[in-house]
Amino acid sequence: MTMNYLGYVIITGGAALAAAAICFTALWYFAPALLARVRPEAAESAPAAAPESAPALRAPAALLDFTPEQAPALAALLEKESDEDIGLVLSQLPAPSGLALLSALPEGRRAGALLGLASAQAPDLDLLRAIKGELENRLYGKQGGPGEAAALLKALPYAGRKALLDRLCALDAARGAEVRAQVPLAEDLQDLTEKDLAALAAAVQPEKMGAFLSELPEKLRTRLKAAYTGKAAQDLEKAEARVAAGKAAGAPPGDLLELVEKLQARGIVGKPAPKVKAAPAAPAPAAKDDWG
Repeated sequence: MTMNYLGYVIITGGAALAAAAICFTALWYFAPALLARVRPEAAESAPAAAPESAPALRAPAALLDFTPEQAPALAALLEKESDEDIGLVLSQLPAPSGLALLSALPEGRRAGALLGLASAQAPDLDLLRAIKGELENRLYGKQGGPGEAAALLKALPYAGRKALLDRLCALDAARGAEVRAQVPLAEDLQDLTEKDLAALAAAVQPEKMGAFLSELPEKLRTRLKAAYTGKAAQDLEKAEARVAAGKAAGAPPGDLLELVEKLQARGIVGKPAPKVKAAPAAPAPAAKDDWG
């Protein structure tokens, strides 16, 4: 009886140990999978980490849109302005332009300009617009002028060019004279020297020059014909006669002027002295130091 009980205990204990071993082995193999399922839940329950820094507020757009390349010119324009005004200009420039302007300022003024920038002040839009307008006026200067008007006139056909120039001079004699001095007309060729006329005759074949003669002023026509000699003079007369009889097409004076200008650019023919001189320009007003 005693032996049967002892066998029962041994058998029961062995079965328990075998079950424990099986459970331990199962836990050993399935523990990683169980932990992987638990970790996401723990992460979801954990509070979200605070961002390192809140995004900065967007700065307002700069009112002065000058480029870094314009900084040296701006520094020269601001030479007589106060440190506060220079600081205000710096505050309204894009960062690259502001840095370029600070570098372009004289070394002795940079610290003052930075102090002016460091002095916070409520923006005065009227003052800022006045600064912008004044700087643009100083930087870009005046537009237009006799040269630009003359360039437009020279691009017109000769007949329209001369008629418009006459009306311009009638409207304003002084400004018309400034433009007229830069717009060549056929009558200006009358003042070419004998040497220049000879050079012109040598450069232009008689047959070609004959097409121009009928439309030229009488004095110029006479001087040009005298510049051709010998057989060239005979060929010039024949060419002129063919145009007069309608057997050949004439050429406008503007074409002759264009030809003369090309010869002048090559140094073959000189430029006659202008018939009118530009009126002396009025002295420019002194630049203001304030923004008023």
